[in-house]
Amino acid sequence: MPHYLKIIQVFILAGVKYFYAPIYGVAIHVGFWYNFFALIAGGMLAFMTYYHFSKIVLVLSTRLGPVFKSALPDSWYEARQRRKIKRQIRRSQRRKFTWRNKFMIKFRRHYGMWGIILLTPVFLSLPVGAFLLRKYYIDNKKSVPLALLFIIIEGFMLCVIYSYMFKK
Repeated sequence: MPHYLKIIQVFILAGVKYFYAPIYGVAIHVGFWYNFFALIAGGMLAFMTYYHFSKIVLVLSTRLGPVFKSALPDSWYEARQRRKIKRQIRRSQRRKFTWRNKFMIKFRRHYGMWGIILLTPVFLSLPVGAFLLRKYYIDNKKSVPLALLFIIIEGFMLCVIYSYMFKK
């Protein structure tokens, strides 16, 4: 396979699943710097795409929600109301706080934007991290540059770790 196709594969995989792209680059024998720059370029382009696309999704969901509700037949609306009442009854009978809910609330209160930025490239996926930053921290002008900076830093760390781990 030509070398440029391998780099394009790492670039595309970085946009979809950032954490596994350097492993794939090492597995198909792409050089360290090619792997690193394809990972960074793919991750940054994908993050910015997801970030701006999430704005469109948020705006459309708030503006077009009432339009879709008015266009539905009455029988669908009544069925939705019945499901909503059943769901409220089930929710009132279940446990309120699970360990996961407590962890997420505590994490957001203590770490907030920094937690999302640090976890986006490795543990969260790029679309989820971009959506959360757009939804909760749109007013903070430093959120996007910091997210891009940490994509670069964590990408370098991943490339170094994987290249030494899987070196023959």
